[in-house]
Amino acid sequence: MINERQYEGDGFGMKLKGITILLAMALFVLPGCGILDSAQQTVNFTTETTAYMQSLTSFGTEMTTLAEQALTDATARTDLKQQLVDLKEQVTSYAGITVPDYATEIHQSIVQYNETLQSGIDKALTNIEQGRAAFESTGIPESVNKINELLSQVNQLTPQ
Repeated sequence: MINERQYEGDGFGMKLKGITILLAMALFVLPGCGILDSAQQTVNFTTETTAYMQSLTSFGTEMTTLAEQALTDATARTDLKQQLVDLKEQVTSYAGITVPDYATEIHQSIVQYNETLQSGIDKALTNIEQGRAAFESTGIPESVNKINELLSQVNQLTPQ
């Protein structure tokens, strides 16, 4: 049996108590970090997805007017092409966001619609180059609407 008094003078007892306290704190704090990480992932995913969807909504609202102007105005045509290129970059980068486990299904749905949207953007760019109506037979309006229908589901996501 160890005599505690013999270690009091050299600080060993204090060190042992300190280590014990640190280990106990680590056992209580570290599991909580996972909860915080999960909550942060949820906030990030929801924020990024909502911002992405709002940019799609904004584009969807303006696209008919932009397309009409692009038919007769070279500057508007150039602007529309640039907006389509920018939109395609947003669509591509959205696929790479960090997704919490419980949101993978909705994210996958958005990514699938994004694939259709990317194809539509390519068609729209070709239409513009050929002097046709930009969004003729592209499926862009439908894809934007389908993606935006998922917004309420994104806003209701909670960790499980």
